[in-house]
Amino acid sequence: MVKAIRPIPPAVRDAQARASDPKASTFVSANAGSGKTHVLVQRVIRLLLSGVPPEKILCITFTKAAAANMAERVFTTLGHWVTLDDAALDAAIREAGIAHPSASLRREARKLFACALETPGGLKVQTIHALCTRLLQQFPFEANVPARFAVLDDRDQNEMMERANLAVFLEASRIPDSPIGRALRTAMANAADVTFKEVVREACLSRDHFMAWTDAAGNAAAAAAQMSAALGVSADIRIEEVEREIVDGPNLPRASWKEMATLLDTSSKADQKQAERLRAALTFTGAAQVDEYLGVFLTDDRAPRASVVTNNFIKKNSVAGHRFEAEIDRLGPLIERRRAVVARDRTEALIHIATAAAAHYRREKLERGLLDYDDLIDKTLAMLDRVSSGWVHYKLDRGVDHVLIDEAQDTSPRQWDIVAHIISEFTSGAGARDGLVRTVFAVGDEKQSIFSFQGAAPREFDLRRRELKRRFEEAGLKFDPVSFTYSFRSGPVILHSVDQVFREQEIFRSIHAVEN
Repeated sequence: MVKAIRPIPPAVRDAQARASDPKASTFVSANAGSGKTHVLVQRVIRLLLSGVPPEKILCITFTKAAAANMAERVFTTLGHWVTLDDAALDAAIREAGIAHPSASLRREARKLFACALETPGGLKVQTIHALCTRLLQQFPFEANVPARFAVLDDRDQNEMMERANLAVFLEASRIPDSPIGRALRTAMANAADVTFKEVVREACLSRDHFMAWTDAAGNAAAAAAQMSAALGVSADIRIEEVEREIVDGPNLPRASWKEMATLLDTSSKADQKQAERLRAALTFTGAAQVDEYLGVFLTDDRAPRASVVTNNFIKKNSVAGHRFEAEIDRLGPLIERRRAVVARDRTEALIHIATAAAAHYRREKLERGLLDYDDLIDKTLAMLDRVSSGWVHYKLDRGVDHVLIDEAQDTSPRQWDIVAHIISEFTSGAGARDGLVRTVFAVGDEKQSIFSFQGAAPREFDLRRRELKRRFEEAGLKFDPVSFTYSFRSGPVILHSVDQVFREQEIFRSIHAVEN
């Protein structure tokens, strides 16, 4: 069944025209299915129609697929315009947001397709990583990178991590009593092989969090000491000591479990069930025995039981009943200490192994002149932060007059910092060349932020919007925050459901800044 084309309300067209205005910097908050890609393309076309050379426009997207889609839509639109007669072209120009087309504007519109194709370097629609690659290739000396570096793809990165892990495992096997040997024993006892390798890989590649912490600490041992202090356990306390204290305390030591189980058998079915748990604990050793014993006092979800023994049992066996009650009070702090020591031991093992694997991984990258995606961001930002003479900024400034950022909610703080460097001259006197209007455009939706594992933070979207608004308005430049709330994709029932979810303040505050 073919559905009728949904008419676009005038208010939505007005919002789209405002967002695509090439004379104003704009920050768009766009719900899913509200036409943000359409407006991005619309803005690029209006910039070209206003006489901006294609090489002066930089479009930053989050994925290669999005970059290819945006470029394809721009070129398809411009190519289609070449084939239109005057009346149809006027209608297309009005559709792009320009209310009053003219004969001269039609002539320019028909030239845009060839102009965009023939411009050296063409229209710059690229991911942030492609942009960083271009900058580092342009300034390898300033960035301290190999002049002919290659970018590491996902497949090669996985292979390098496998080699790094293997080297660490072989080293641990050769010297089992070394820190790395002990770490491997702990790790393999607590995680499946595949899971463990994935955890090590994620830790090695986590520049913003895990490896940044261990690098700042100086070495694996120092990082482990910091972690022990944070957990509130001393470095010399061993898990075996805590577990021994749990099962051999003064109230219900292991030697009394069989006798206590026999006593529980004389009571209700609930007490008999506890007797079974005590007997079962006797059949285990080590950590497994501790877990079984704690099952007498904790539910399957490891929450405290509402009652450990019945009141009737306590009335008939007051001494034994009070021993159970005393044991409940005694075990609480010990359970917390055991969890802290286990977390310390597992994390310390991960620290040692990940630090060693990361060293192998970094060494191979250096030897082969390779940079991974995180290196591209780190090296570019370090270069832009370090070079204070201004000539790199000047060269960037000369090449870009308009920056458009797609999927801004998935842009990490460090990626935003790179963008901030690129547009740093847009609001300064040195950047206002002969009255030239220079703009920034960003579009995104905090609710669609899904790349937190790469450093993206939904609140960063709003923080950057406020900062750009302040800078542009202080410079006397037009800055227009626009919201797209109309959906071309979802029906009223879906939209109502989303509204109901985000009516919960806890959910709303998790992604939105609440200040006005």
